[in-house]
Amino acid sequence: MIDIAVTKDAKFVYVQNATSGTIDGFRVEKNGSLTKVTTAEGLPAFSESGMEGIAAMQRLCERALPE
Repeated sequence: MIDIAVTKDAKFVYVQNATSGTIDGFRVEKNGSLTKVTTAEGLPAFSESGMEGIAAMQRLCERALPE
């Protein structure tokens, strides 16, 4: 399962790969390109936790992003 979320201000995009237990955070540049800024690893994989969607993990990634 892969899920994608965009912050309300549209400055960051999160991509969750629930099967590997990771979320990548990307900054949206002025020209629309994406720059990877963080990866949260070690999250429970989908098969182990039943976790569905990125909403459960978005706050964790927001804490990991640079100011």
